[in-house]
Amino acid sequence: MRIAAAVVALLVAVTANAVTIVPGDIADAPPPACWGAGGCIATPPPPVTLLLDHSGVQKAVLSPPYVVAFGPNGHLFTGPTVTEYDTSLAIVRHIAAPFFVVSMTVAQNGDIYVLSSAGTVAILSPTGTLKQTFAMPFTAGSLTIPASFDLGSDQCTIFYTDGAQTGRRFDACTQQVLPDLAPGPWNAVRAMSDGGYVAARGSTLSIFDAQNHLLRAFTPQIPEIDALAFDTDPQFLWAGGSGTLAKIRLADGSRVAFVSPGPLYLAVNGEQRPAAALFAADIPTLSPALLFAVALGLIALAWQRLRA
Repeated sequence: MRIAAAVVALLVAVTANAVTIVPGDIADAPPPACWGAGGCIATPPPPVTLLLDHSGVQKAVLSPPYVVAFGPNGHLFTGPTVTEYDTSLAIVRHIAAPFFVVSMTVAQNGDIYVLSSAGTVAILSPTGTLKQTFAMPFTAGSLTIPASFDLGSDQCTIFYTDGAQTGRRFDACTQQVLPDLAPGPWNAVRAMSDGGYVAARGSTLSIFDAQNHLLRAFTPQIPEIDALAFDTDPQFLWAGGSGTLAKIRLADGSRVAFVSPGPLYLAVNGEQRPAAALFAADIPTLSPALLFAVALGLIALAWQRLRA
């Protein structure tokens, strides 16, 4: 019996080691089994994180993390006890954060940004050394998990939601408070490549430019959204929560894929962020020839009226 158990364990280990993280893979971190009102009567089972492929098929299971982020090298970072996995899902290191981590993102230079439930941010080097900490404006509330926390493409602007689900911005490079996002409350926000952002309220997704102008809004056929991440194809967005995960076409808000379970936290390896400007209302432009024809028409009309 012991030999059989050992063989099974070996097969599981070999299978796990054969998994490779590739661009397009999704880290889907569902909430614990007893998440929400009521909780568990007994000790709750630990949450798990699923590694899914680009189509949503399960590749591996990691336990017990629920905070997830991918680094620029394809490594997977999980929390609230920060662990780094390489692309073969071997543990590279455990990183000691200065507090309990409720959200996390990784910069293009490999620095790891972690967020506390009180709005304190710690920046850790790629090897886990503490570089600095600072506090952002943060309204306390019952909602500290999940917390949206994202670094903009300028690698300075942090987009985040606080305990009151207020969408906020903070410049990590200058330590300056930036204007809030459009009035919420927002369940989740995700930065776009030009300073714009996508924000989720209930099951509605809204696209704003950097000045908080609403460019587009749609309600895909999905339940309430808790987490957002762009696909490796910037035409698509992954949105999840309430037991479901969906791939959304940003051009029209249609749902093109639907898988389960839904995440409390979500990350896509090799995420490509579109520009919010692509979703602004198109203003038709007139060619020089057409403008000349219109001018001739107006002149002719004026001449006719003068002769009348």
